[in-house]
Amino acid sequence: MRKLLIMASLFWPQKKSGGPPISILNLVLSIKDDFDIYIISKNHEINEDKPLEGVHDGWNQFSFGKAYYVPKGKHSLKNILSLIDFVSPDVIYQNSFFSADDMLPVLIYKKKHKNIKIIVAPRGEFYPERLSQGKLKKKTYGYVLKYTGMLKDIFFQGTNQDESRQIKENLYIPDRYLLNIQNIATVSVKSEKVLQKKRGELRLVYIARIHPTKNLLNAIRWLSKVRGEVIYDIYGSVEDEEYWMQCRNIIDKLPDNIQVNYKGMVEHDRVSEVISDYHAYYMPTTGENFGHSIVEALLTGRPVIISDQTPWTDVNNVGSYAISLEKPEKFIESLNKMTEVSGDTYMQICEKAKQYIDQKLDNQSIIKQYKKAFGE
Repeated sequence: MRKLLIMASLFWPQKKSGGPPISILNLVLSIKDDFDIYIISKNHEINEDKPLEGVHDGWNQFSFGKAYYVPKGKHSLKNILSLIDFVSPDVIYQNSFFSADDMLPVLIYKKKHKNIKIIVAPRGEFYPERLSQGKLKKKTYGYVLKYTGMLKDIFFQGTNQDESRQIKENLYIPDRYLLNIQNIATVSVKSEKVLQKKRGELRLVYIARIHPTKNLLNAIRWLSKVRGEVIYDIYGSVEDEEYWMQCRNIIDKLPDNIQVNYKGMVEHDRVSEVISDYHAYYMPTTGENFGHSIVEALLTGRPVIISDQTPWTDVNNVGSYAISLEKPEKFIESLNKMTEVSGDTYMQICEKAKQYIDQKLDNQSIIKQYKKAFGE
């Protein structure tokens, strides 16, 4: 059985890092019978010092394999190279291109072990909005790795055609080294809850990190022009305190018919249950390579109001909305339309949401693609 080492600074049981921990956990649970799996991660949440609950420093045994959680301050080049050498993998699946404390040890190991296969999954890091943050530093880093030959014979994974194109355009990766494999989706708890919808009312939900890339500030701002009684509940970790303060300032100025509440964190296995209490999922994100909460909303049978910067741009055909960020008036128009929907019409939209995503996802085919990528 081939040894697969997954480098993932963001991994379960981290809860404040958005989609990557979910994507990787779904993956290892799906392929655990076909590979000898090892994971190297960090024993703390992003931007925090407190150790994670439920795991300990060092190697932990799970149903999918073994995971090594590096304590805060110990994630050095020497230590990571030593761990990789201990595992002696056949394949390394590196999550994140710009996490140099993982990426550089992997590339150095590759130089000494030329037959090992390396697959890098940037997980949306080359989307324009994310790339623009610290752009000069990122461009320099990518240039140095590319033109020193460190990226020679390295495979890259995009989770959709758009992400693959962005990787190619930024790093000039040859087509033969580009893999286009979608994330594996799971719905946390199947909810068959029937939610009544009256004309003139709308319950909206947001489940994601509170960070500028998710565009929550504009989401709240645009609500001020929506008619009817609207509730918008926000779930997720506050990753950018200054940005959240800006959001709160807008919330304080909203008209009386708009109520926005911060609900804190939600456990991953309760996401579908939580979403089922709302009429629609609303997040005009600046860019998602997948968008687990969007997918989970659709799987739960709830329409979404999102930007066109996700793989799910064709939801416009099934009663949901994927809108250009350059057209805020269209978001307001769509929110007003959703507010006015009621009764059987709303139930039909919910059913279309489930039918749409069921047709779009083919997990068994996706799992086969991962097995092929790791098995060659």
